[in-house]
Amino acid sequence: MPATLQAFVAIFVLGALLRSTGLLGKMHAERLASFVFSISLPATILVSLDHVTFTSTAWRLPLAACLVTVSMLFCAWQLARRLHLPRPTQGALLLGTGCINSVYFAYPVVLATFGEQGLARAILFDLGQTTLTLTLLYGLAVAHGAKSTTARSAMVRFLSSPPLWALCGSLLLSLFGVHLHAGLRHILTPLHLTTIPLASLVLGLSISVAVTRRTVALALVGVVMRMAGGLLLGLGAAFMLDLTGIERTIVVLIAAMPSAVTAVIFAADTGLDEDLVTSIVALSICVGITTLPWLPPLIRLLE
Repeated sequence: MPATLQAFVAIFVLGALLRSTGLLGKMHAERLASFVFSISLPATILVSLDHVTFTSTAWRLPLAACLVTVSMLFCAWQLARRLHLPRPTQGALLLGTGCINSVYFAYPVVLATFGEQGLARAILFDLGQTTLTLTLLYGLAVAHGAKSTTARSAMVRFLSSPPLWALCGSLLLSLFGVHLHAGLRHILTPLHLTTIPLASLVLGLSISVAVTRRTVALALVGVVMRMAGGLLLGLGAAFMLDLTGIERTIVVLIAAMPSAVTAVIFAADTGLDEDLVTSIVALSICVGITTLPWLPPLIRLLE
């Protein structure tokens, strides 16, 4: 297992232990989540997308991410309506199934398996996923969240999102072929490096055995949709876009990754059903970790 993923699991377990012993609690998780959302996550976006280069066929990878995410959101929305879930719970299901854990889970797995060549393609895929996460998904979270009461307040909250501004800045820099100044990158990199450990700690501190027990049925449905459904949608997107070789493998693998820790941060920020989102993320990560030994046979099958 990659060292980055081992560190993620270790910090997650530490956070869960701190929560279970009462040394730290939900209040601390919310404060850390606010820091990650406003400061370290924007730094991660700026640093990670700084050196993304575009080729004549590169558009197919972010488009594949958009196809997977939009299709997943449609399926989750249909299910939420049929189950007559409360709006905060509907939004939590959309968020938990729609957010793909690229940076914290897919990147280390892809880097360890395919090297820099695979990581570059994973970043291109994540460009489409990140765009939808910070626009469509965050917009849905705000619309369903308990903290937004009017359309105007929802729009203000959405447009003032620090990760959204970071994404727009990164895309503009890439469009004009400009990279971050070395001094600015030197400042942002330490903040960027705090995102994974702090987000892992946020997730661990959000874990409650009682909460997971109460939400386990719907959370398991969300995990199946996120991972098994994502795998099928990834295969469909790769077929539609005529992707082959490593590009097809990357699309299918990332589409089937666990739910992102970003979902927990968004849920806390917008007032969604945090318990459900946390359960989906935690359970999907556990499933993802336990299935890592079967990754090589899957890669050979996809190639």
